[in-house]
Amino acid sequence: MKQILLFLNLLTFICSSFISPNPIFDYSHLKNEPLNILAGSLSSIRAIIPFDYTKLQICQSKKYEKAEDTLGEILTGESLYTTGYLAYTNKDEYCQTLCYNNFTQNQIQTIQKLIKRHYKSNWFLDKLPAGLILHNSIVNNTKVRFYHGIPLGFSKDNEFYIYNHFQFHILLNEIDKDRYNVVGFNILPISIKHDKANAICAKDDSTISNNFNLKPQPLNQSEILFTYDVIYEYSDITLASRWDHYNTSKRGIHWTGMLICDVIVTAVTITVICVLRKNLNNDITSYNYRVSQLEDIQDYDWKQLSGDVFRPPSKNILLLSGMLGTGIQLLSMFTISLFLGIFGYMNPEKRMNIINIGILLYCFSGLVGGYISAKFYRFYGGVNWLKSACFTSLFFPGMLIGGYLIVNILLIYEKSNAAVNIMDILSLFVLWIFCTFPLILLGSFFGFKSNKLSAPFEINKIPSIVPEKPWYLHYKYITFLTGLVGFATIFIELNYVMFALWRHQIYFLGAFLWIAFFLFVIVVGEMTILVVYFNLCYGDYNWWWKSFIVGGSPVIYFIFYTIIYFFYLKLERLSAIIVYFGIMALISSMAMLICGTVSVFFSLFFIQWIYSRIANDEIMNKY
Repeated sequence: MKQILLFLNLLTFICSSFISPNPIFDYSHLKNEPLNILAGSLSSIRAIIPFDYTKLQICQSKKYEKAEDTLGEILTGESLYTTGYLAYTNKDEYCQTLCYNNFTQNQIQTIQKLIKRHYKSNWFLDKLPAGLILHNSIVNNTKVRFYHGIPLGFSKDNEFYIYNHFQFHILLNEIDKDRYNVVGFNILPISIKHDKANAICAKDDSTISNNFNLKPQPLNQSEILFTYDVIYEYSDITLASRWDHYNTSKRGIHWTGMLICDVIVTAVTITVICVLRKNLNNDITSYNYRVSQLEDIQDYDWKQLSGDVFRPPSKNILLLSGMLGTGIQLLSMFTISLFLGIFGYMNPEKRMNIINIGILLYCFSGLVGGYISAKFYRFYGGVNWLKSACFTSLFFPGMLIGGYLIVNILLIYEKSNAAVNIMDILSLFVLWIFCTFPLILLGSFFGFKSNKLSAPFEINKIPSIVPEKPWYLHYKYITFLTGLVGFATIFIELNYVMFALWRHQIYFLGAFLWIAFFLFVIVVGEMTILVVYFNLCYGDYNWWWKSFIVGGSPVIYFIFYTIIYFFYLKLERLSAIIVYFGIMALISSMAMLICGTVSVFFSLFFIQWIYSRIANDEIMNKY
């Protein structure tokens, strides 16, 4: 029952998102109204495995009760916890006591390990993540860093110290009398060794704010006092622009990336036009004239392959048709999701938006995926549509579950909050069994019963012999060139996506990502067309699998990039390394399926077009 309710909740969430795609968290606070200071997960760019805030066991914290948890939040382990820190709108408070914590030796060792591994806590107020206030005691000034969370403590001379005093700086924008919007939330962490009986700081703003030379609190004793200040500041920042500080990406770099994409796309397009237009026009005109004059044609280039070029692949027709169906399903999910991101569905105040939408789109795209896979499977000579439907429905989810189980086992071993429990896995199974699988079955049924794809020429009963061709046209070599061109178009935007994925930053500019992805698809398709054409000119008509492999060649460079980025992250634990490469392997597989599918369709339409223009008595009904 819980799984069905989660599915209905996901549908309701998506429908409400379509009604209000870019909601601004429009909630004003009255004077002296209590504010919830919440703590999220503990994260580290050196370990990448997140943990619950409760792992610190600092004072008493409990899970923040929300109206509902979306499926994206459940799968990513994004849980918020109340911290016990009390704040009242527009009411400054100093040296408030949170608790007197009695740590056990095991708890102290746990916190020391977290500090050593550079773990930081993520705080939220009105859905705003906290910025870290950095104070320079030498020049007595401060600056704010808006990412990577709030450190738990620090080590010095082989001694660990904990931050046990927090200054919460809350920026308010006054709407009218006694009504405010929270437009900023920053934290200054301080380590203070309090007197055992009483706090060193006083109930004013002088002791801590103006004195940063206090003796720090070592993390080697069980009894530690935790205190905090709440300081309000007025700001001209509006509610709509309060996220501007968190957007660290420079638009100039994005525009540079778009310019590089445009240059590459233009260069590839011009190359395709120059090579194909002149050669094809001359070939087609000459060939049609000679056929009309009943001349004996002795050339054996692409024009003589009409009886073989539409020949189905000789091997693994079920695998190829299933991959094409899955690729279309993933392509639909990514294309629509990124397109919706232009209109605000990547709103940082609802960070799980894009995940929830993607899950739902993948489920409903099963109808298209099943239809395409069955259509090609029948064209390739398959006779059992149910076999095609079952393979398509199990291929990608099976690969995903197989890879993620390894990752999830490590997360469970590390007791990470990102680990998915059995009930959440059942939620995904319910989505698959009641939504994705039936839609793929339905799509496969209609795809198999619809008009069969037919070749415009009669296929020869005996395959022609493929002659030798230059070594550089072999897909084992040409893929490195085509992959490099395709990867270059999306490299800059990919870098920002990787930062958002692994360095806990928020990706804001959905329009740039959509444009980069669109141009990337065009480049991959055009490069595949060139490779297929040159292979046809040398008499190689086996283009189905070659076009899929050539189209997926940018993944080769993505894997290289993944390895280089791994050294940039400087991961320190074996479990984190396995999790990183496991997730990137799953992403690479998805990219391979999408790129390969796009290339097959580009190649099919290109071949259909050029062979429909040559004269032949055997021309049948076209597509």
